[in-house]
Amino acid sequence: MWRFLAGFVLLVCAADASPIGGRTVPEFGKQYHVKGELSLPHSEIKEPFEAWYDFEGNQSRIDYRNGTVRTFLIGSDLEYGAIYKITPVLQIIKCFQLNGTKEDPIRPQAALPDLQGFEFEKMEYHAHVLCEVWKKVTQAGHKKNTYRLWVTRPEGNDSPATPQHFEMEGFNTLLESHNDKYTIDYSDFSPQTESDVFIPPLGMTCGEFPDPVEEHQILANPIQDYVSTSPVSHAHRLFGPFKEKFNRQYKSEKEHEERENYFIHSQRFVHSTNRAGLSFSVGINNFADWTKAEKARMRGVLPPRKKDDRN
Repeated sequence: MWRFLAGFVLLVCAADASPIGGRTVPEFGKQYHVKGELSLPHSEIKEPFEAWYDFEGNQSRIDYRNGTVRTFLIGSDLEYGAIYKITPVLQIIKCFQLNGTKEDPIRPQAALPDLQGFEFEKMEYHAHVLCEVWKKVTQAGHKKNTYRLWVTRPEGNDSPATPQHFEMEGFNTLLESHNDKYTIDYSDFSPQTESDVFIPPLGMTCGEFPDPVEEHQILANPIQDYVSTSPVSHAHRLFGPFKEKFNRQYKSEKEHEERENYFIHSQRFVHSTNRAGLSFSVGINNFADWTKAEKARMRGVLPPRKKDDRN
């Protein structure tokens, strides 16, 4: 029901709603299985995945697009661990391997965000389920990212949490605009898994990931950039090599920020499309930092006319 107090409108939750004070940061356990769907609104892409995580076993597995692409992160393999990726390349199934190093050993990849630094924000319904909302804000340069995770606690405040929804919304203070957003919807969460799911297929010879070297981390571990709360992702780090390769010179800091943003969206589109197992592949080219309108004009497509011009 609604109550009015000193000019403010308050929504009083139902009797079964948990109190908002004294909450502990959600934990998901040291092993779990979960399904999810990554949504990239800018590219109109929805990408399903399924993940298995075993912290104590030092291993994880994430399948993309209903098993079309499978990634295994095995920290106990070789000296510093290894990542194995089983993926179709022009519809031919291939295996690629990325070995860990002393400086960068392979660790299991979580499909859920690390909630260090998150704070309880509010209680809110998501998909008709009352959830705790946990929030974290990070900033680097002009990039200000707000992360929110919706969780439920089936057995009470101190019980293991169940993830429901994750959202990142990016705001660029120089451009004064919300220029980035993606979401992950979770389902079928279980705080347990089985060890045999972490065994890569036998009988396959794994080669090295193709060049450029800078893209190896994104190719081997796609979800890392999405669940990380670092405002500077692997995709952002690829903008420097792109500018050098295509001799980019921007006339202002504002244009640089805009072009970097278009480049990030192009990166996500390329890698997500290539995980679909299609009969073709796409790649980063000279137009990766162009707007949709600029690409349309290059193809000879005229932008839609304004309503006032349609006579």
